[in-house]
Amino acid sequence: MWALWEAEVNRIMERFAKERTGFPGAAASFNEYQDFHRFVLVDDVDGVKVITIRRPQAMNALNDEITNEILSVLKAYNDDPQVKGFVVTGYGTAAFSAGADIGKFPEMLGDREASIGYAQECAEVQRFMDRMDKPVVAAVNGMALGGGLEVAIRCHAMVATQNAFFQFPEITLGILPGIGGCIVPYRRWPSGAALFNEMICLGRPIKAKEALEIGMVAGLAEDAGALIRMAVAQVESMAGKIERIPDGKVDIPEIRIPDPPVAGKQPLSKEAVSVIVKTVQAGVAAEKFEEALEIGYKGFGEIACTDAAKEGISAFLEKRKPNYTK
Repeated sequence: MWALWEAEVNRIMERFAKERTGFPGAAASFNEYQDFHRFVLVDDVDGVKVITIRRPQAMNALNDEITNEILSVLKAYNDDPQVKGFVVTGYGTAAFSAGADIGKFPEMLGDREASIGYAQECAEVQRFMDRMDKPVVAAVNGMALGGGLEVAIRCHAMVATQNAFFQFPEITLGILPGIGGCIVPYRRWPSGAALFNEMICLGRPIKAKEALEIGMVAGLAEDAGALIRMAVAQVESMAGKIERIPDGKVDIPEIRIPDPPVAGKQPLSKEAVSVIVKTVQAGVAAEKFEEALEIGYKGFGEIACTDAAKEGISAFLEKRKPNYTK
């Protein structure tokens, strides 16, 4: 019986081989066919590459694959003379990006050096944008939270829809925005320092109009279509005129923290808030931007070793409210 079955299989395979004669075979290896963007769309609008983060089931939350895909597009066209620059936006009308996945972070709780290294690795897109000569504009089409906001603020300019809002909610998880969030806003828009103190230390959201008033966004659009047109025009206007994030110390208002600290009605960890305050103060006092970024990464490593981080991340994963004891 087995011999008859094997013979039948061989006969079918021989027939298949004959029937496919003349059909084209694979032109490349299997791995090359797997090399495509899964999470971003890339369009061309008047010579500007529009990169759309497409993960609507998670409100365009970032993960390693998405940031790697964004980086690959920037690298692919950075030296192309036909490309004027880039726009980064989110899919749909609700979110630019609702933040970043927790990812590997739970594994690193309590490990300072591993957490510092992870923050540095996650910052690769931002560090590349810092060095680019072609403009990158964030078109913020709704909420920009946490790690998503850390990408947006490193673009060379931002425009937003009128319903957009911006927030660093990390403190509610007992952690801090470690990929430039504690550093970059103060250096790019120093007039908004008082707002940034509240955003970073207390999780305060700000609306698009507030962001416009402090120069954080360059313009507001009524809808998503107008937003992309505005962003493309912004890219064109910035050719050869990118403003780099400056070196030098930054003067900021005193950071005032209520006792007990709260984000809305949610109690916060005094321990975590104190780490954030220390990180912000050291960052604005640094002479060099690069030095300030390293302070931010180290602040992330420090806060990862706190009881607050352990409780905040555990509560998030268990879908419950955190109970901070210190």
